[in-house]
Amino acid sequence: MEDIENLPKELQISPRCLIALTGLNIETNQFHAYVWKSFSRGQPNDLNALRFINLPLDHPYSKAKAKHSSHYEWYQVKGIIKRHWMKKHLEELPAVVIVFFDLENNDPNWSEKVKECARRVELVRSNLISRATKIVVTLLQTHPINEIGGDINAGARIQELSESCQINVKNIYLLQKSEFMLSSVKRLEAELFGMAYNYYHNAAKRVKAHKSNLTKANQQLLYVRHDFKIAFFDELKQDSTLALKQYRQAYNNLVELKMSDAYLLELKVVAGFINFKICQIAFQMHGWDAISQFQRHIEIFKNVVGIPELAYEHEAWLSKQYEIFGKLFEEAIQFNFQASISRHPGLYFYEAGSHTINRRTLAMRLCSINTVSNISKSFPLPPPSLNQSLNLRSAVRVGAGSQLESLSDSTSPDDYDKLPEFFGQRPWWNAGQTLDTADLMKEREGIMALQAKEALVDHSELIIPLFAQASLYFERYGAKRMRSYPTYYIAEEFFCKGKFESALDHYSKIVDDFRRSSWAPLFASVCHRMYQCATLLGKNSLVIPTAMELLSNFSVLSYTEKEKIHELIFSTSNLSALGFDSDSAEIIDLTNLKSCVEVKAQFTKASFTVDEPVKLMVFLKSFTSFPLRFNGISVRLNHEALQGASIAQKSCASTDFALNSTGPTTTLSTSVCKWDQIFDLMPDEHLRAVVFTLDPSTLGSAVQVETIELGLTYANQIFHLRWFPSVALSTSENHPLPVIACNYITRLEEIKYHIADGFAKSSSSSSIVDEEDVILNANLTPLWEFFNNQLSAELLPKASNLEMSLRHTPPVLCNEKYAILCQILNTEAGDITDLTISAMLAGGGVNDATLEPTSTSLDAPQRLGSVAVGQMAGQNLNPASLSGDELFSHAFIASNISQGVDFVCPIFVHCPKVAGDRSLRVDAHYNLLTHFPTPGVKVLSWRSNGSISLLSSDNNTEASSGPTLTRCVQSKRVQLSVTPPFEITSRLLSLNHEPITTVVTGKSFILEVSLTNCSPWPISVENSLLNLVSNY
Repeated sequence: MEDIENLPKELQISPRCLIALTGLNIETNQFHAYVWKSFSRGQPNDLNALRFINLPLDHPYSKAKAKHSSHYEWYQVKGIIKRHWMKKHLEELPAVVIVFFDLENNDPNWSEKVKECARRVELVRSNLISRATKIVVTLLQTHPINEIGGDINAGARIQELSESCQINVKNIYLLQKSEFMLSSVKRLEAELFGMAYNYYHNAAKRVKAHKSNLTKANQQLLYVRHDFKIAFFDELKQDSTLALKQYRQAYNNLVELKMSDAYLLELKVVAGFINFKICQIAFQMHGWDAISQFQRHIEIFKNVVGIPELAYEHEAWLSKQYEIFGKLFEEAIQFNFQASISRHPGLYFYEAGSHTINRRTLAMRLCSINTVSNISKSFPLPPPSLNQSLNLRSAVRVGAGSQLESLSDSTSPDDYDKLPEFFGQRPWWNAGQTLDTADLMKEREGIMALQAKEALVDHSELIIPLFAQASLYFERYGAKRMRSYPTYYIAEEFFCKGKFESALDHYSKIVDDFRRSSWAPLFASVCHRMYQCATLLGKNSLVIPTAMELLSNFSVLSYTEKEKIHELIFSTSNLSALGFDSDSAEIIDLTNLKSCVEVKAQFTKASFTVDEPVKLMVFLKSFTSFPLRFNGISVRLNHEALQGASIAQKSCASTDFALNSTGPTTTLSTSVCKWDQIFDLMPDEHLRAVVFTLDPSTLGSAVQVETIELGLTYANQIFHLRWFPSVALSTSENHPLPVIACNYITRLEEIKYHIADGFAKSSSSSSIVDEEDVILNANLTPLWEFFNNQLSAELLPKASNLEMSLRHTPPVLCNEKYAILCQILNTEAGDITDLTISAMLAGGGVNDATLEPTSTSLDAPQRLGSVAVGQMAGQNLNPASLSGDELFSHAFIASNISQGVDFVCPIFVHCPKVAGDRSLRVDAHYNLLTHFPTPGVKVLSWRSNGSISLLSSDNNTEASSGPTLTRCVQSKRVQLSVTPPFEITSRLLSLNHEPITTVVTGKSFILEVSLTNCSPWPISVENSLLNLVSNY
């Protein structure tokens, strides 16, 4: 399992040419340290792709093995890839060794220094005997270069050094301490890369020469080995294209091998290595080739299981292949490879997690009996309907007849932890061993040791990170539906490990997705797990909503499990003395849950007057086979409330103005109507109807249902189950509507009306019996799908019976105080009090005065005029000063007007400037004693056979304390046409009374002015004055 679960580090890194630096004393010599830093600066985009290591002069390099004959007839193949081979070429055996030596051009001890340098080179050469590693000498100099012609013996000295060290002159370099040293280092690196390239190229040629002597009939494994080596050397010399070609050839040779149990594990391990290299390089060139290669790789090996007793190893290998490819995919995305919703790393991490689950399932079946019993207690298998199908393929040979004995005392798993020489081989096998030569007892002990080791593996620690990565990528690429599955498996792992808090967190992330989907088994499984976690953690606020969903008929949970849940939540032991309005009540929102109880609310009408009862019907429907007991029901209403006056004194009519700016103001308020009696919702009861009669005097001008709550007692605590009907989720909304008769909706509405009206009226299809137990045989089965919410209603003022008329004689003349007589007759059922008349002047009609252009700039009050209510206000009307306040006037008329008495009030309108149409609105506000309906509640049972029974009726007699003073209003509107009283015309005449168009200065002329009466009545002109205006 070591080779299956762990990809070698040397295989994962990008190979670089190994260059050894020797002769540098970086601890004590600053110049040497600077040289080492210059070479090992580790630039990420280094084009030479060199890796430098600093070694002592006497470092013992890897020794070459004894060469065998170039013919392989009698060569016994022990394995494919040696465990140490890649590490040797990456870290131990350099392609080039640079021997650094401090030697100045003008050193007085030149000869002795040359001998010392030659000795060092010889020491390195002796340690590299039989290796093709290139040796290079680099002279370190601290003094600057002499001028041209300054040292005529320099060439001779270098030649002397070359002969002494037995090194080509071209392999001797100078590195001087100067500001240009980094440039010299870069040029030297380029030379070193060329040498390393030749080294690895020659190494590949030697391997090819060996390969040419092979025959596929006997040495197929060597074909794979040699192709892998050639490809690896090509990678070292940075030829990715050639390396990819060789890796593909190695892979093709491997899959042509016969897959026998003798070396099947080794073949799969090596195949995984080669596939990793192919995909890694392909992602750098053409990413889709990498995906195609991986698909081919899985298709070839997915059914190759191997030894049946170790079948879990195959699932572990598949899991690791998917995980490795997922990580390669991740790296490719970082280098701008474009993923998509159908191709992204999350898909491969998900498959890796799934195969790890399969691995655990097989391990539980195959490992020792004692170990399996311990594992089974910690990791119970998920239900068959929820667990994905496990394709065991050839592992099915391990059935019930395969009995595994416990390990003998002499066998320990630690005895088999030693890593073999070749990748993928069994620890207890000798290199090159076959099944024919295997020790069967040792083989059995080895298998049992691996099984014992597998039994100790915490598979959850492997599964959770894989599914977490998968969920992350599903979310990132918009596959939100697929995201739920890895999250579900993560939650299952946490649940099995006993980490219920973490499990609950993950279940909560996906329960909404499964609730909205049509996969009832998955939702039931998740909801049941949440219920179990909440119960174990003592989270009652989560126990109840999950229990309400699990008890529903839409839940596929077994009847036995539902019965246990019902007994726990609705048992008689839960009944306590806590009232419905207990201060410790906790709110539980069931709005968006598929609960076993649904609620709907409906006002009987869209609008009500202030003197009629407001009826609100609340329907309860049970979707379970068990009786449900609740402590009561309440409905929270939103409506207007008054500050500074009682609700009953508020005028329910909508007006365009305020009677008093300092009067009462309206704010949003809430109220609650409730029925706090314990009741049972029985399974044989089709639905329950609760009819609330509301007092309209407390509701303002509009009312809306906000929430509906049911009381439930559990664990000595009261809980309020809350629904927001406006956004509630119906469990039946995804089901087709049943077929109904054409008049079904009409009859259903009629029966609702009779229910709300208290059976005061009967229809031809109903009968009423004793009032104490009213039963209505409606002969109509109530279908829940056709019950709709009507959550708001408008409250209108009491209809005014006051007679009001406006008498006047049109038209209105400009600048006239025009009188309108408002006559009021009290035709109400009683006396009216506090009568106030208000009038407001506004534009209107075809010739709206506010829209006509004039020669002067006038604002609206000056254009429209003014209005005054009452004789006194009319006398004080000031035409010379008009403002916005003059457009509105009101006056208190009388404190009490008896029934049948009439009253006349004058209203004066003054329009001084502009002719046109006006609109005058007159309102009469008064108070009247009104009897409001008595609040109450009644509860009815509507069964599937159509019979309706009255279960409870409760009227609030304390609330009916007599008539209430109510503000009422009567309005009239009249259109006024304003016309000018005169029409003035003028013309110019000469002294001969002939029309002229111009006048001459100093010459007399005649101005003729004509005044025409435009009103239908005669006008007496008392005085006139002609004003001439000069434009100069």
